[in-house]
Amino acid sequence: MGHHRTRIPDCAPGSRRRIADALLRGLRTRCPRCGIGSYRAGYLTVAPACAGCGEALGHIRADDGPAYFTLLIVAHVTVPLSLVVEQRWHPPLLPHMVVAVGLAAVLVWQLLPRIKGAMVGLMWALGLSGDERQGDVERHG
Repeated sequence: MGHHRTRIPDCAPGSRRRIADALLRGLRTRCPRCGIGSYRAGYLTVAPACAGCGEALGHIRADDGPAYFTLLIVAHVTVPLSLVVEQRWHPPLLPHMVVAVGLAAVLVWQLLPRIKGAMVGLMWALGLSGDERQGDVERHG
């Protein structure tokens, strides 16, 4: 009887990294390379390397991008929903705001690590680390 090993996708240096796979794995808070280990070492801390395949991830810096996209999504869910509730049922202000803010907080709590995972996956697939410079390097450092 043989011992079962999980096949890890071939992502040798120079091989093609599929963006869609990396994004979907990141959304599941998994390593963008293997999809088995987690990309994170804490709630939002990127692990130095994947525990499943050993892929180095700690150098990838997503910075404020995940927060921006998370708030964009949360605002587009909670604001229209709050407006519909207000127009249909006219609830008292305090309970309405408590529920709306609570919903927003839960959405942020659940979405932020997933959005960050997708961004880490995208950056990994594109070979970025987050410290790239644009423009004239000689004049701007």
